[in-house]
Amino acid sequence: MRHRPRLIGLAACLLVLLATCSLPFTSRHPLRVAAFIAAPTTILGPTVLPTVTPVAAPAATPALEPPAAPPLAAVLAPARTGDGAPLAPELLARAAQMDTYLTALARQGAFSGSVLVAARGRVLLSRGYGMANREEGITATATTRYRLASVTKPLTALGVLRLAAAGKLDLDASVCAYFDNCPPAWAPITLAHLLSHSSGLANYTDFAEFATVELSPSTPDQTIARFRNLPLGFVPGTMYHYTNSNYVVLGRLIERVAGTSYEEFLRRELFQPLGMQDTGLDPGDFGPLNGTRGYAGGQLDIPLDVSNLFAAGDLYSSVEDLYKLAQALDAGRVLPPELVARMTTPGHGSYGLGWKIEQRGAHRLIYHPGSMSGAATWFGRYPDQGVTIIVLSNDYYANVYAIADYLAGQVLGS
Repeated sequence: MRHRPRLIGLAACLLVLLATCSLPFTSRHPLRVAAFIAAPTTILGPTVLPTVTPVAAPAATPALEPPAAPPLAAVLAPARTGDGAPLAPELLARAAQMDTYLTALARQGAFSGSVLVAARGRVLLSRGYGMANREEGITATATTRYRLASVTKPLTALGVLRLAAAGKLDLDASVCAYFDNCPPAWAPITLAHLLSHSSGLANYTDFAEFATVELSPSTPDQTIARFRNLPLGFVPGTMYHYTNSNYVVLGRLIERVAGTSYEEFLRRELFQPLGMQDTGLDPGDFGPLNGTRGYAGGQLDIPLDVSNLFAAGDLYSSVEDLYKLAQALDAGRVLPPELVARMTTPGHGSYGLGWKIEQRGAHRLIYHPGSMSGAATWFGRYPDQGVTIIVLSNDYYANVYAIADYLAGQVLGS
């Protein structure tokens, strides 16, 4: 396990900063147990320098030099614009600048992964940077599959909301209406509380014992057993506390109500209809990822068995597939308007039903980040401007927040 050296390194950084009192201490990576963390409730400000580097990253070994990328024009062919019309010259210039920025990060060893940026149906950029698998020399592309980490949660939420749209469940009903032998303490918890992280359930990935089981397979019921009998942390609906436990329970709820597996339900309701051929459930061993592996700076990261995360963090996808989902959401093809409105209304902690909702200056942002061993992910939409930004990385230390902010600034002009 790598946690002790990381904690020692963080402690050393704190001592230095406290001694000098000259610089603020900000980190995208709070202390984590078992290499899986919740999305932070405060977001770093925009970083626009192409030299952005990970926060508190260990010394990296020299990164493999990726093969030369195809010309940008190959990525920006007219067929990629959504309506067949050539891209406007200013958009081409912005795409070229974004590509230069990301290429520089990859050459510095500060980013490996895939990025897609689209504006009003036009794909400005969709390509990979760096290596999906350094040991085998597999380069990243626009269709590379990555573990999504907590970007899984919006997809789980959409599954629940699809069941609600079909009249098969009530978002305001108690979770105990859908489970036999429901713990009595869960009676006040509604499905909306689970979706919005306001249930009061304990976060099982914060337990010290999680470090002893995270590398081994776990069934959803085995995972739920770790927290089902614990007292609630607060009265449901009164506070926000980001908790992976909420979404594991929601995954099992989908299975009970739909009468099929979580993966099969999402495949039937979302992945197949939308043509998301590179999206699915990782059984825990990287098997379906076509060789993609996860890193932490210059080394392989902890081989987390993501079956421990289930509907909270076990899906994989590509930037191209997630864009298909974004397009369907923008077109109103996934949910009826009343459920879209409820899903994207911020509650406690600026969290809606499966998404963070924030006002970034004049722009409304609906997004979800993800971070776990060997993955850093970000999936966001500025729906009023028709802008989608997707950043998927197989490096835990990739600063996807700063990258997404930079890309947004290029497209939105802010």
